[in-house]
Amino acid sequence: MEQRVRVLIDCKDKKGLVYKISKVFYDRDLNIENNREFVDKEHSKFFMRTVVTGNFDTKELKNALKEVIPSEANLQVIEPKRKKIVILATKESHALGDILIRHEAGELDANIEAVIANHDTLEGLVNRFDIPFLNISAEGLSREEHEEKVMEIIDRYSFDYIVLAKYMRILTPKFVKNYDKKIINIHHSFLPAFIGANPYKQAHKRGVKIIGATAH
Repeated sequence: MEQRVRVLIDCKDKKGLVYKISKVFYDRDLNIENNREFVDKEHSKFFMRTVVTGNFDTKELKNALKEVIPSEANLQVIEPKRKKIVILATKESHALGDILIRHEAGELDANIEAVIANHDTLEGLVNRFDIPFLNISAEGLSREEHEEKVMEIIDRYSFDYIVLAKYMRILTPKFVKNYDKKIINIHHSFLPAFIGANPYKQAHKRGVKIIGATAH
């Protein structure tokens, strides 16, 4: 029976790593569906993320990979499953809309359990996709009181991650600690170099040539 796994490797950079790792896959007649590599030159760190399919024994594959990478390397062989996510949003629709459309098109490897917002602006958009929408207004509440209400709703669902889709509220340390390693936020890669409004305009004015995003 054909299997599909994600292989994640990070270790000290070394000549020939891509060749040796790819050869392990080739020797087992595995198909590489997706592959990304990155080298942090400043710290001489190598990162590789590969999706492979084929007929293989996961334990044997992992042992074979360990033989060709440095002994101190971090290696994970993960059998992928669809994640369950809860989305937090506010008023702006572009981030949430993109996620909803990709989910509808089957491009998002996740199930959206619910969308929770502190305004009702996005309710009509979410309803078009038959996904539960819950509006928890922050009006008249302290930040802590509002978060307690949001956490009450979140905890009703079985989920893997909380996704912040242009959620325009600063999370308290208590909230973050409560969902340790379960919150995904995406923002401009320029932080903290360019903070505040229009970071891309600020960067362009200063002559920055490389742009991107940071997920954490």
